[in-house]
Amino acid sequence: MAEKMKEAIRKLKDIQAKNLIGGGQQHVDRQHSRGKLLARERVDSLLDPGTFIELGSCVNTTGSRMDGRVSDAPCDGAVIGYGEIKGRNVAVYSSDFTVLGGSIGMQHLQKCAEIIKMAAKWRMPMVWLLDSSGGRLGYVDVQLSRVDWYFCLISKYSGIIPQINVLMGPCIAGQAYAPTLCDFLLMSRETANLWLAGPRQAAAATSEKIDKSVGSADYHMKYSGTCDVVGANDGETIKKTRELLNYLPSSYLEKSPAIDSTDTPDRLVDNLMDIVPDDYDTKYNMHDVIKVLVDNGEYYEIKDEYAKNLITCFCRFNGETVGLVANNPNEPGSIVEINSCDKYYRFLQVLDAYNIPLLNLVDIPPFVPGEEEEAKGLLRHYGKILDVYATSTIPKISIVLRESYGDAGSLIMGGAKEMGTDLCYAWPIARFAVEASELDYREVYGKGIEEDAYEGYMDFSREKVDVFDVAKGYTTQIVDEIIEPKDTRIKIIQALQLTGNKVEKLPKRNKLHGTPPV
Repeated sequence: MAEKMKEAIRKLKDIQAKNLIGGGQQHVDRQHSRGKLLARERVDSLLDPGTFIELGSCVNTTGSRMDGRVSDAPCDGAVIGYGEIKGRNVAVYSSDFTVLGGSIGMQHLQKCAEIIKMAAKWRMPMVWLLDSSGGRLGYVDVQLSRVDWYFCLISKYSGIIPQINVLMGPCIAGQAYAPTLCDFLLMSRETANLWLAGPRQAAAATSEKIDKSVGSADYHMKYSGTCDVVGANDGETIKKTRELLNYLPSSYLEKSPAIDSTDTPDRLVDNLMDIVPDDYDTKYNMHDVIKVLVDNGEYYEIKDEYAKNLITCFCRFNGETVGLVANNPNEPGSIVEINSCDKYYRFLQVLDAYNIPLLNLVDIPPFVPGEEEEAKGLLRHYGKILDVYATSTIPKISIVLRESYGDAGSLIMGGAKEMGTDLCYAWPIARFAVEASELDYREVYGKGIEEDAYEGYMDFSREKVDVFDVAKGYTTQIVDEIIEPKDTRIKIIQALQLTGNKVEKLPKRNKLHGTPPV
């Protein structure tokens, strides 16, 4: 080998070896002491062993501070590349907190932009492993670091390839928008914090003192609904990311990967009648129903601690991925209110984007109006569910277990065929009504109401019609067939097979979207 080539190779190896250390041993030790994995340790945990191929490994920038000091930034604090998860290609970005706190500089943003463009072009999921202090403030050539470009690309490729953000450290201010733009956000309970303005910024701007827990994983799971999945620590959160990707396709042009199921498709579920009481006022946990219906009792729940009256999860029937949305009568009334509308809307958007069939398990009273819900915009939230349900073109299957009341059950949970439900089955004890209230409206509205209105409409509106009355006239367009509970799994699998080649197109328009309520 010529001497010039030897020298060039030696230089390459020296740069790569230096960049592997990141910000130096002191910062590496500090990262580990906080219970965090390093940037490349996270990548190695996410991908199949030995499959990671790094890009931009020789980037090494020198930043000039406003005060004249100069800082070295190996890889500019961003590790990018691609590898495999269970044999499928995945693009990955991992911020390196040992390098200037994982802050974003120009080369850092350039690497982010290039890897997501590659992922979209090559049709592979994009995983962001985020642990960053945000913009690189105090440097003369950084300013916004083109973070607007970053947001623009994430938004443009939304629905083209699955994008998953895994937060395992701080994420603050402008950069905090990025996790909300991705399809899913997973957070580590031990290490993650997400704020638009953290405790110090909030105190400086408003003098308000907020606790650090306000930006924690549990806070964004239980209260804001921003987080989709919580892991105990970095390792568990990354493991849950791998599991989630098993249910998603590589791009919108494909279907989710099927597996060879060890659960027989003709399995009867006789114990469903022991789980679901035939007394309409008795509670039960819908999770127990899901466990006996899906393949091997396994499912992957999204936002499990947020709006718990509605369950959203991925599961499999006969090896095929399905998105399942169910009311949970174990929670107060299993009603659909504003938070559960948001939860449902976001989940159905993802299902429709990536060709994943929807299964609704329905046991629901109507919306419960009130001043607080009305003031928050209950009608708008209800309207956006109507919009996304009606315009989604995926297979949509519904099972009515006990009750399907009014707007909530009959429309957005798939109990009204003209909303776009492909097949709707109901158990023999199912009943339907416009509403469930036993209130005497004459006491509410007073004598001003027409005397015949109570008998002519208001009383009829809450008359509960059993499924046999509904089934007498097929033109009611509510139920396709009454089924025995034990046959529910079989009927779901048959329905999925029947609708598997469904082709539905929305009315042609120059723009690809309407103007749904928000």
